[in-house]
Formats: sequence, structure tokens, C-alpha cells
Amino acid sequence: MSASPKTALSRLSSAADSGRLAQVCRHYGVSLMVAFGSALDDHAEPRDLDLAVRFESDPADVLGLLDALAGLGAGDEVDLMVLNHAGPVARERALVGGQVLFQARPGEFANTQIAATMERLDTEWLRSLQLDLLVP
Repeated sequence: MSASPKTALSRLSSAADSGRLAQVCRHYGVSLMVAFGSALDDHAEPRDLDLAVRFESDPADVLGLLDALAGLGAGDEVDLMVLNHAGPVARERALVGGQVLFQARPGEFANTQIAATMERLDTEWLRSLQLDLLVP
């Protein structure tokens, strides 16, 4: 049986503290890894561990990364959002309030978080227009 999402997060946090997670992230070209969602909520019973990652370049070995994370104790109930391909609303929701597990450079998380919020704000009018066009 797989570890609970909260246990998996604790194991990944320990791997981050020991430097093992950084080795995995560098090997797979990850520049940022953030935990988000219900596993961070003390009052929730999460079904999976939500992780957001940004890769330095495409194509990325997502399956290899997931396998390596399982080897660090994340288990097989990981829901991975690739920030490189996520929409602005999803990116912002994952990053704002998320827990940084790895950042390749100082400020990587803050810069990515600010950029996601700015892009969501800049494109709000497009989402509103799309909704207006759906209504007859």
C-alpha cells in the first residue's frame, strides 16, 4: 500500500533537507518543485500529493521523475502539474500558498509565482470574453 499523501510530503521534505531531492531534480532538469493542494491543509484528508514542477527545457522525462520521486518515498499517488504547460490560472493556484521543495536558484519560486500572478491578471479579460461568447 502506498504512503498517505501527508506522509509522502513529509518524506519528500526530508529528502529536500538532506539534498537527495535536489540531486533528483538536477538530474531531471527540474528548476522548481512545489507541493500544493490538500496535502498542505491540516484539516483535509487528501487522496493524492499535488506537486508542481518547472523543467529547464523540453522534452522532459516526466515518468522518470515520477519514478525517482517514488523512490524517495513519495509513493504512487502523485498528481504532477508541469508548470511549463499549465494555464495561467492553474499555475497561480499551484504556486500561491505552495510549499517549495526545490528551487535551482535563489528567488526561482518568488519570480515564478509573481510571473504566474501577473499572467493571470493580464489574461483575465480574455477568459471573461470567452465566457461572454458562450452565453447566447
